Amino acid sequence: MNKGRLQIERVVGNNVVLTVSPDNGKEYVLFGKGIGFNAKPGQYLDKSDERIEKRYRLDDEVPLQQFRDLVDEVDPDCLQIAEQVIDRIKERIGMPIHPKVYFALPNHIQFAVYRLRKGMDIRYPFLMETKRDYPVEYEIAEEAAALIAAKFGIQVPVDEVGFLTLHVRSAEGPVSAEPRN
Repeated sequence: MNKGRLQIERVVGNNVVLTVSPDNGKEYVLFGKGIGFNAKPGQYLDKSDERIEKRYRLDDEVPLQQFRDLVDEVDPDCLQIAEQVIDRIKERIGMPIHPKVYFALPNHIQFAVYRLRKGMDIRYPFLMETKRDYPVEYEIAEEAAALIAAKFGIQVPVDEVGFLTLHVRSAEGPVSAEPRN
């Protein structure tokens, strides 16, 4: 009856859902444009759904718990901003997205908002080099900062844009010391 389908356990955002296979009980995180839009827990998705861009099986209890903790602990607004930024990365860079950005970016945004609300100083010593070496990523990071500022009513300093640039760059894969040409 539900062969070849995955049941949605939790909608993380418009582009990420946590699912379980009724066939074997294995849990999967699915990434794809609009896969979580209007989705509800308990609904089913075909395993061959064309919106699925990436599928990760959560075999190990540690990654599974880390993913659940992320979903439970991160402000939904931070998840939403991260999704918007990841969409911009996909559109502007045109490269596959490293799956860890789906975890790292929302966590970073939430911690940045916390630090900014508490008046903590943010210093990024390599701002000029980062801006020069990764201009497209820097522009996306500026857009991310504007989203954060608008959503949370805080001012995001340029030093934080430097840190966001590294997250944008790491979404493309491992960060090296060499600038991308």
